[in-house]
Amino acid sequence: MPKTIIADTSCFIILSNIGELDLLQKVYGQIITTLEIATEFGERLPDWVSIDSVTDKYKQ
Repeated sequence: MPKTIIADTSCFIILSNIGELDLLQKVYGQIITTLEIATEFGERLPDWVSIDSVTDKYKQ
């Protein structure tokens, strides 16, 4: 399965609000996000969410 990348905070916010953030891990396994998205989310992300820097800012 390809890496799953969260492109905005909506996924984190909505699933966190309904207490189902762990659905991301159950469905996709490893989740990758950026520091900007993690900061915007404003809560501590679970250990299974990796925070990576953007390597292609053109597509950001």
